[in-house]
Amino acid sequence: MHAEIIDPTAEAVPADWEIFRKQEGLIAAWQARALTAVAWCSTRPVYLGVVRQGGEVVGLFTGSVGGPPRLRRGYAEPGSMPPVGWFDCHLPVGFTGGFAFAADLPRADRAEATAAFEKAVRRRLGRRCLGVLYRQVTAETLPAFDRRFRPRITTAPNTLLRNRWADLDGYFADLPRDRRRRLRRVHAEASERTRVLKGVGDIDAERASALACATVRKHSPYAPPLPVRYFEALCGEEGVRYFGHLDGDRLLSFDLTFDDGRRLVTTVNGSLDVRDGGRRDLYFDLYLREIDYMISHGRTGCEFGKGMAELKQRFGCELVPQSLVIAAW
Repeated sequence: MHAEIIDPTAEAVPADWEIFRKQEGLIAAWQARALTAVAWCSTRPVYLGVVRQGGEVVGLFTGSVGGPPRLRRGYAEPGSMPPVGWFDCHLPVGFTGGFAFAADLPRADRAEATAAFEKAVRRRLGRRCLGVLYRQVTAETLPAFDRRFRPRITTAPNTLLRNRWADLDGYFADLPRDRRRRLRRVHAEASERTRVLKGVGDIDAERASALACATVRKHSPYAPPLPVRYFEALCGEEGVRYFGHLDGDRLLSFDLTFDDGRRLVTTVNGSLDVRDGGRRDLYFDLYLREIDYMISHGRTGCEFGKGMAELKQRFGCELVPQSLVIAAW
């Protein structure tokens, strides 16, 4: 096997990246244009990796190179590399691992594809790269990365709601009475007071970018914005679903979710602060809209991502263990 490493800010992404992504049914967060847009607005250099066997793509990788904290913050320049650092293998937006293999690729060949990727990273980034950090590794994906002398660290779990209902009323019926009453009220009030987006495939890119940026900077003031071009790249893409609330034409909240035909994967969200004209509890109603979509469209489950695990468990989510695998040279 042979791997190729690409800097999407300076080099063209090979056409077979998109062919493989669509053939394997990867969520639209893997789209080359979307990843390129993120790379241009990242504080760390972003790279893509393509692994081929006999000329056919069998695996994709993506991530960013992290190094020591910088005194001056700013966007990473094309081709830049910190004095020393690690290749942080993760999908830049969301809570998904930065690796994907052909569905029919055997377990041993997945390990070989990973080895080819690591060899290409060493060749491209040189001695200043100390190794690869594989994030969001589950028990199912671990064999592709597990080797002797590779530390494995338990990280925050993902949260998953498995679909076992015929309709939203059935979901509500499974909740404790007090929680059921409150969430029913939140759901009804959101419908009465706002115009609801129920899994649409398009959204105003500028408003979404501004709202996502304002939301993340409540917690991390130096976080880079998710650019308008990211949302524009996803416009009309198969499997992109936006849930949200509007007051007239004003976007109050939204959640970007990907539907691969089997499950939903939640990623970016934004909400207008109450002090700026937003509404309370819309965040909770976004969950309910996604759960309703999951049930009505017969999806097996919905991944709600990391963080706020206790809150998400109140919606019925289970915790999915994840690990960080350290592959040092």
